[in-house]
Amino acid sequence: MRHSSLSLRVMFSRLPIRQFALAQMLLAVILSNMSPVFSKVLYARGWTPLILYFTTLIIVSIVLLVHEYIALESGARWGMTRRDVFGVAVSTIAGGVLAPVLFFTGLQAVEASEALILSSTLPFFVVVFGILMLKERFTRQTVIGSLFLLAGMTVLLWPDIRSVHFGDGAPFIIGSTLFGALSTITHKKYIVHRHLDSVVLVRTLLSALIVGCVIFFVDPQSMRLLTAPENIWLVLAIPILCFITPFFLFFGAIRKVKAIDVGLVEAAGRVFAIIAASTILGEHLTSLALWSMTLVVFGILFINVPLTRWRIVPSRLLEIGPLRK
Repeated sequence: MRHSSLSLRVMFSRLPIRQFALAQMLLAVILSNMSPVFSKVLYARGWTPLILYFTTLIIVSIVLLVHEYIALESGARWGMTRRDVFGVAVSTIAGGVLAPVLFFTGLQAVEASEALILSSTLPFFVVVFGILMLKERFTRQTVIGSLFLLAGMTVLLWPDIRSVHFGDGAPFIIGSTLFGALSTITHKKYIVHRHLDSVVLVRTLLSALIVGCVIFFVDPQSMRLLTAPENIWLVLAIPILCFITPFFLFFGAIRKVKAIDVGLVEAAGRVFAIIAASTILGEHLTSLALWSMTLVVFGILFINVPLTRWRIVPSRLLEIGPLRK
């Protein structure tokens, strides 16, 4: 009896911590999916995908540098092997450059809510690369989840599929999820360095360097936006609210929740973000979009649990994530 009473006391003492972690993770998922909303507003005011992403990288780099300096001062270790360097290089090109550039470019041609639904297919590509590169196996859950995600994408793109003509934006968004998944599995396969903040800092700095060089040679005139930026609060909202804050919230909470919680929170957070994007931007969610969103939610619920058990973060925190817990 005394043992039973003690077990109940321990259970209830842990409950608030888990609830707080769930709320923290939900907020992280919602915020990380709000970048299309701010981006759409800035596109309408003259910003281009490359310069917007480059500005975001600069601000994120400054914050991470300060954070890394504080971590070093407190005695945190830092160092990488050759294997780590290779993994960081590949994941930087795939997840730090190609994935976000494709996403922000495709976002110009599709609605924010549609971009969020299409990017929700990322776990399917993570499973595919996990099987190819990590020798993982399809399970019943991953098969069912993959079918739901593919069905959701098919429903959303059904008018394009029927007419055999895809819009300019959808292939870019799908390509973005593919490279994002490749970045996740590359990190899982090659990077053993446990100081996640250092890896993200290096990736962010390298991404800023590469994207900055591309802008210099392709569109140097857009650099003028950096010298006298308009809409400064909107510009700051993307890196601070959609990148940095979700990063620390998500990885701070994931150690305190169960695998199934991650799938539930990701599904709920994605729905909230899609509805918020549609409401703020005045986008009309069609019946196909609603059906697609429903299928995607079921896909996320099924597929994120096994991914979390593989110790792969199933939800991509746009551009600077995902890595692994």
